[in-house]
Amino acid sequence: MKTLKTIGQFISINFKEIFSYIGAALGGGALGMLIAYVVTLTLSTEEKTGYVTLGTVFGLGLVAILLIFGQSLGGQADFYVTVSMNRARMSYLIGRYLLLVLDVLAAVATCFAINVLEMKVVGPALAKGNEIENLMGNVSPGLIIGLAVVLPLVIIFCTAMYVMFERKFFWAMWAVYMIIALGGPRVSSAMKKSPESIPAKIGEGLHAFFNMGTVPWIVIGVFMLVAFLVADIMIYRKMEVKM
Repeated sequence: MKTLKTIGQFISINFKEIFSYIGAALGGGALGMLIAYVVTLTLSTEEKTGYVTLGTVFGLGLVAILLIFGQSLGGQADFYVTVSMNRARMSYLIGRYLLLVLDVLAAVATCFAINVLEMKVVGPALAKGNEIENLMGNVSPGLIIGLAVVLPLVIIFCTAMYVMFERKFFWAMWAVYMIIALGGPRVSSAMKKSPESIPAKIGEGLHAFFNMGTVPWIVIGVFMLVAFLVADIMIYRKMEVKM
């Protein structure tokens, strides 16, 4: 009963953070749709080729950055406070995991609502009869559920790495972010303009990887779930508190 009470207290105290992710998704969605609107206004009638769901992309992108980087680096304080109050570490681990699951589901649900708005209202209004490209069209419910189950474990693991290695891990995460942010557009451009180049081959490999099918992704998801679950439990049971 004490463990359940501790878990409930942790979730209730931090529950308001869910609304910050909903707000981030809405803010990113509004910015994406505004950019799409401005681009449409600047193009001549002959150049209007359709509409891309930028609101959905911006909403998901902003939420992903806040969840992965914000929670990974910000969870350190929650862990210190919990341990300093002599609360069980496993209670903290379970409570934080459940809260992160709710964060992910709330953010994805908000982005899905933005996507519906773009496909039904904003897209038809701006595309003027041309094609509407739905960048969230191939996302399956299974992928969302898998993301909600596995991603929180990854975030909790990253928090542990930040507690243990501090700035070294921060700069490692920053390097990964910069590689994705700067390399992504280059790979995408190379796939269109230089199909035989190395960046284009990397893009083709990534495309094949992310389109392997349901069964391989289930295997990968289960493996990641077990691996990060075991790693999180082992690390948090022995992790030192640096006050």
